Amino acid sequence: MILCLGDESDHQLQHVVTTLHDLQQETLILNTANLGDQLKLQWQPLKNAFTLVVDNEYVDLDEAGAFWWQRFSIPPAADPVAGKNQISALSPLFYHQPERWYNPLSAIRFHQAKPVQLQTASALGATIPGTFISNDATALKHFAEQFQDVIIKPVSGGAHTTLLRQHGVYISELLHQQDTGAVTLQTWIDGLDVRTYVIGDEVFSGVIYSDKPDYRTDECAEAQATNIPEDIRSLARTICAAFGMKWCAIDWRCNSKGEFFFLEANPCPYFLKFENETQHPLTETLCRALITTAEH
Repeated sequence: MILCLGDESDHQLQHVVTTLHDLQQETLILNTANLGDQLKLQWQPLKNAFTLVVDNEYVDLDEAGAFWWQRFSIPPAADPVAGKNQISALSPLFYHQPERWYNPLSAIRFHQAKPVQLQTASALGATIPGTFISNDATALKHFAEQFQDVIIKPVSGGAHTTLLRQHGVYISELLHQQDTGAVTLQTWIDGLDVRTYVIGDEVFSGVIYSDKPDYRTDECAEAQATNIPEDIRSLARTICAAFGMKWCAIDWRCNSKGEFFFLEANPCPYFLKFENETQHPLTETLCRALITTAEH
């Protein structure tokens, strides 16, 4: 059985589950937002026995041979203390056989530490844009003034990238709003967005064409399959493995000289639109990797 962590209404999760069924695999969708009446758990540390009760069906965690982390949803709780209690009760699930997770909890947490992720990628040989992270508006302004074009984005993600200068005008209020909250400033790399998916040893890449600083805000953005240099393919595999991931999506900017700048590696990326546009077999490759893990 392959356990899929996520919302049962998620289109990508449904697509992967359908593909696994077509490949004669049993699956279990686990939505942690249902913890309560629809989802119960039982954990006996001395017996190392973790049992899920999903819609009144009992499932021993050892029945699962592989785990796919699509999305974790915070369980419902009456207050912050109760919320921490719910998450703590689920912890044996996420520490169970981490080698069988796509991807394990450690990789998810490392992605949340994006400043460290950037530093580690650089140490592995990746080129990264000039970067400054701070909650000091004066220091941020000093960094920004050293470059013609700078982008501003959250440290941990969750919001879109914005150019600090628009039409030649310095958008200073974006910095003045950061008196208490840290942000990331990076030198703007003029060029193309390239996304690379690594699944085991397989590497699939595409150029994403968009006129906006963050292609996710562009309804007209479109991906096209491309071949990237072999040294970047090898670096992508190295980054994925070093970050503790079995699969990931890596975002790059490629300038007019063909130089690749690492932006981030996502351990639970969306990929259906990219797959449809590039025709890269991402779903099948991911599903077969999960099956191989489940069978060994």
